[in-house]
Formats: sequence, C-alpha cells, structure tokens
Amino acid sequence: MNNEQNECGFELRKFNRFYTEILGFLNEHIYDSPFSLTETRILFEIYNTRNCTAKHIQEKLDLDGGYVSRIIKKFEMEKMIYKQKCKDDGRNYHLYVTNHGELIYKELEKKANQQVGYILEGLEDGQKRKLISSMNTIQEILSHSFQDKEEAVTIRSYYTSEDIKNMIEQQWLFYSQVYKWDKSFLAYLHETFDSEIERIWIAESCGQFAGCIGLVNDGSETGQLRWFLVNPAFQKKGVGTQLIKSLVQYCKEHNFERIFLWTVSDMVTARPLYKKFGFEITAEKEEKSLWGSTLIEERWDLDLRTK
Repeated sequence: MNNEQNECGFELRKFNRFYTEILGFLNEHIYDSPFSLTETRILFEIYNTRNCTAKHIQEKLDLDGGYVSRIIKKFEMEKMIYKQKCKDDGRNYHLYVTNHGELIYKELEKKANQQVGYILEGLEDGQKRKLISSMNTIQEILSHSFQDKEEAVTIRSYYTSEDIKNMIEQQWLFYSQVYKWDKSFLAYLHETFDSEIERIWIAESCGQFAGCIGLVNDGSETGQLRWFLVNPAFQKKGVGTQLIKSLVQYCKEHNFERIFLWTVSDMVTARPLYKKFGFEITAEKEEKSLWGSTLIEERWDLDLRTK
C-alpha cells in the first residue's frame, strides 16, 4: 500500500470505530429489549422477505449456519415464528412471523425509529442535508468498490478446527463423486491431519470455499505439499496457481531446501501446475488397489536450492 492508501485506510478504520461506538451507545440507551442486534436483523429478514429460509438469512447477513439455526429455534420456542415445508424442496422450510412475532417486530421497529430521532434531534436542516448527502456518497463509493471485487478470491494463511473439518469434507466430496473413491480414503484423510502441520492456506470468495493447500514439515529442511484442492466452481480462475505460489514462496522465505508431494497418475488437472512451478516426477510405484480403485502413485519433487 502507498502512503495515500495507508492514510485512507487509517481514516476508514477511525470512522468505523467512531460509528461502532455510536451504535453501541444507542443500542444500550435506546434499544431496551431482550434481543441482540443480530436477532433483530434476523427477525427483520423473516418479516420482510417473502418465503424466507434459513439459507437466505445465512447468505444475506453472512452468518454461520449453526448460529442462525439456534436463533430460529429460540424464535420458535418463543412462538415468534413458525415453519412450513417448501413445496419444491421438502428438506427446506419457509419461515413466517406469528401474530406474537409481528407485535414484537413492530415494537422493535418503533425503537429503531427512536434511534434515528435520537441521532437527528438537535441538528439543523442544513446539517441533516449534509449528513444525508455524505452517507449517500459513502454508500455510492463503497458499493461500487465492492461490486468490482465481488468475485475476487482471497487467500489466508491461518486455519481453525472448522477449516480442517471443511477441508476433509470438501476433499471427500470431490474424490468420492469425481473419482468414486471409497470410504477408506475418508479414513486416510483423517489420518493425514495427525501430521506436523507447518501451514495451511485457504482460498475463499465471498465466504465460499474456493480451494486449499497445506504444508507438512517433514524434517531436514523438507516440506510435503498436501491437501491441494480447487473447488470445481473456481477452476480455470487461477486459484490453484495462487495456492501453490503461496506455499512455494513461504518455503523459500523459511529456508526449505525441498518440497515434495505424492499424487496419483489420474490427477491430470494438477500435473501442468506442478510442472509450471518446477516439480518433477522422481518416483513411481507399481499399480495397486487403493481406495476402491486401481491407481499408480507418483512422487513429485521441487529442489529449491536450484531456484
């Protein structure tokens, strides 16, 4: 980032802290209710969205599915909402507000209007017009910026236990569906995460899993590339290249001398990528029965001392 970007970022974070403090103050002094701000937003979505579903709420508010489910169950227990099975998909439910829930919603809406009045009271007409104009300007500029970056893929180099669960789930889903590998592969997957994990990189786009790759420390300044996967929905978008590049760059910066990986000859999509970064086949095992298929295992190596 250049100096102008740094200054803009500083001011943006400063404004965000200021606005967050205002919201916190108002929630504490005006929004006197037993519901959190998130619960209120979920009730708002159910009340104002025709045939609302839990999935819609999760995607619209960018919330964890389990968290949304717990709040919906709370609303049901309080008889604020009720469910009806979707006619087109019996696995999903439409959510509707009960008469009791509507009463609560309208009271919360009244409180929200009081918040706005609390902010605006004491402001002159000219200040109100300036405030509205400024808010419209902020919304217009940032909305345009987010639209440009809506499908951008980002890569983070840390992971949580939930990421591990998701990586196993995504790998099992892919290899069981595409290559028809059996459940012995799933057991193997779980075992691989008992290794000494050096680093994991997760690729995401708008909260959606786009791919992953991991590095296991094999000792003697050698790293093993593992768990490389690109979500089929993001193939041919450079995600695989970004992931391998991140891993190789990390190994160079941390004085690894060699990176190796084991794969099977059927993995034709990844082979050009390995070659692109300088990996070469150094060993090949005899064809054998593995994970319900007949496979040939290959070892690929990248010698970083020559790069």
